[in-house]
Amino acid sequence: MREKDASDCKFSLATMKAKVLLVDDYPGIGDSLGHALRVEGYDVTLASNGQQALNALRVTGFDLVLLDLDMPALNGWEALAQIVTTSLSLPAIIITGPSGQQGPAIPKGVAAVLEKPLDLNVLLEAMERVMAETAEARRRRMEARRCSSAQPSDTRPKSL
Repeated sequence: MREKDASDCKFSLATMKAKVLLVDDYPGIGDSLGHALRVEGYDVTLASNGQQALNALRVTGFDLVLLDLDMPALNGWEALAQIVTTSLSLPAIIITGPSGQQGPAIPKGVAAVLEKPLDLNVLLEAMERVMAETAEARRRRMEARRCSSAQPSDTRPKSL
């Protein structure tokens, strides 16, 4: 039997058992993606809509939220607005189908937007990048986005 050496071990933030809230109304995605993330070492909690996600956030602390947009009961946009309001430092990654909704997500406090079908390696890289950002850096980034999105797009002087 061969002994393990350093090349056998992959270090990533996933080995730290980050707590991830995965919110998707399609059971097949939740189950398969949840399983894949658990294999990578993440502690995953599943929610099938925005309301369940908010309930889970009230009870448990999470390091990251993976959030679908099109869901029943409370959709991803509504849940995201409440998540950002209550926890500006909690990173969120949107995972959504090809719907053209990705653009507006960035100013709303989302750290990344990934389109389904997801490439697991791309998702893992995004998760590690997002969770490596400090809470203070995330707050500054989101505040800067909020301020820049509040600026009028037309900078021409208005007639009186």
